[in-house]
Amino acid sequence: MSDIFIWSEIEELRKKIKEYDLAYYRDSNSKISDYEYDQLFKKLKDLEKQYPEFKESDSPTEKITSDISNEKSAVIPHKKRMYSLGNTYSMEELKAALNRISKENDSVLPELICELKIDGFSINLYYEDGNLIYASTRGDGFEGEDVTQNIKELKSIPQKINFKGKIEIRGEIFLPIAAFEKINKLREKNGETLFANPRNVAAGSIKLKDSKLFAERNLTATMYTIGIAEGINIKSQEELFEFLKNNGFSISNFSQKVNSFEEIKNYCDKWEKQRSELSFEIDGVVIKVNSFELQEKIGYTAKNPKWAFAYKFKAEEKYTKLLGATFQVGRTGAITPVAHLQPVFISGSTVSRATLHNSDEIKRLDLHLNDTVKIIKSGEIIPKIIEVDKTKRVPNSEKVRFPKVCPSCGSVLEREPEGVIYYCNNINCPAQLKRKVEHFVSRDTMDIDGLGESLVSKLIDKKLIEKIEDIYNLDYQKIVSLDKLAEKSVENLKIAIEKSKNQPLHKVLFGLGIRFVGAKTSKILADYFKSIDRIKNATYEELLDIEEIGEKIAESVVNFFKSETNIQTLEKLKEVGVKFEYIESEKTKISGKTFLITGTLKNYKRNEIKNMIERLGGKILSSVSKNLDFLIVGEKPGSKLSKAQKIPSIKIINEEEFKELVD
Repeated sequence: MSDIFIWSEIEELRKKIKEYDLAYYRDSNSKISDYEYDQLFKKLKDLEKQYPEFKESDSPTEKITSDISNEKSAVIPHKKRMYSLGNTYSMEELKAALNRISKENDSVLPELICELKIDGFSINLYYEDGNLIYASTRGDGFEGEDVTQNIKELKSIPQKINFKGKIEIRGEIFLPIAAFEKINKLREKNGETLFANPRNVAAGSIKLKDSKLFAERNLTATMYTIGIAEGINIKSQEELFEFLKNNGFSISNFSQKVNSFEEIKNYCDKWEKQRSELSFEIDGVVIKVNSFELQEKIGYTAKNPKWAFAYKFKAEEKYTKLLGATFQVGRTGAITPVAHLQPVFISGSTVSRATLHNSDEIKRLDLHLNDTVKIIKSGEIIPKIIEVDKTKRVPNSEKVRFPKVCPSCGSVLEREPEGVIYYCNNINCPAQLKRKVEHFVSRDTMDIDGLGESLVSKLIDKKLIEKIEDIYNLDYQKIVSLDKLAEKSVENLKIAIEKSKNQPLHKVLFGLGIRFVGAKTSKILADYFKSIDRIKNATYEELLDIEEIGEKIAESVVNFFKSETNIQTLEKLKEVGVKFEYIESEKTKISGKTFLITGTLKNYKRNEIKNMIERLGGKILSSVSKNLDFLIVGEKPGSKLSKAQKIPSIKIINEEEFKELVD
């Protein structure tokens, strides 16, 4: 094969792997199975070894792909570099790896430790004189994203330890299977796209800006290694486990000391068979040298330790028939394709449905009805079709096509900008109506007391509400007989509905349920445009000119007001008396000023102080920049403080000074 073809193949592999890496590490999205990915990676590594003239320092084989969200993310350098593990899928490769380790130990297999490889997200915790100072992701191995506020919400991570000096404790953040299933049941109830697996939830949750939502996800952690460690006298992995346990860290209860290949093989075989009995997901076994002194002697490659590696379990695969496909409309209008399968038993349960993810996945698979499809479940609690056996395709079988219009209301679907999800933007789409109405009447929007979930369901079932605006034309006599409400309760409901017509513009705007437009963004749009008509007529470019309005929000707002049905709903709401009035914020000493909070506050909860600032006309920023006026500092502040200290225009204040400012 000529050099040009070799080079072309290497470049194509690098491109694919980088694309999959970005999706996996940055977007918490597994586009292919671990096994498929590792086979591509192995092929690239073998080609680079065979043709060293084509090797580059920028290759995925030489660098850890960064998990840092974006350029605006706060990052923290690691005191000691973090590495990734090399993988193997066969006992032959495992034996070869052990032989390489033996050569570094006078041709004798050293004492090793086997641990379960939890399918989670790497974390680095830095303690100084016993106090947790910060937490960061692995990032690119040299620096990671600051996730301190979220990590402080985890009960499994101690805020204080009995150790004087500086130490980095490292391990895995993960989501137990029961918590994962609970989250997905709630998402299914709300008509939202289901998460693919616990690992993706853990990786996505760790970077959530809302620490309360992060806490609700019920993640946990297990720790298994250290980075920098000043003044510590630990000589082995076994001793490290004891140190971690004594300091309140959660450690694995399944690790085992081994001295032979046979023992390692038995350990791997045992847990490959028994992994379905665990309360958390594992995707393999980690084998590492027990002695720290020998670890240092054996050393590292550009991205992996040579003294540790992972034996990965192959995902269980089964063939079955594709019986059909349906397209579900979620609460947000997202269209999710679902494959209906001939029931098949795989990885401990019988499966009759599988996710098809999106329209691009359907095209990639080239699905036809009655196709014989291969499904995978390991590491994917929701089964996934990975390929089609086209040799068994039924002649003239019907092709599975993604719809162009909403399956529920017939509205033309819109694709998210630079994304793969299609949405129905019709505010009155029947499939979305219940959740839309519940959101519209909630306390944070129109605040209609008495119109709860149960009554909303009954009103929709009896077709007393078919569109949002029907809330303002209810037949109250029918409600009395329908829900057996006391006349006084119905009268109170009528008063609440009338009162809601006077809600300020930002509340009504939030109530409309425009995708990506939450309470904060609604306030930003209302403050900037000051009328619903100006928002309705705003161009994509005008929206992007507003600070904190990004491409996704701008595109979503434009698409929402492009819908004739949505415009008709706005007009009907105006006709029934909803005022859409902009109300100027009370002028105070902090009107127009920007704030950010770091550390733990004594006298305020985070949401309390944020709400107070916004009520008094101030704004909350998401990160330290020259646009920030005040940084409120509590106990144990994070990296925001050091960044703010470098910008002279930012005023750094404590809680007492903030109280004086607003009094």
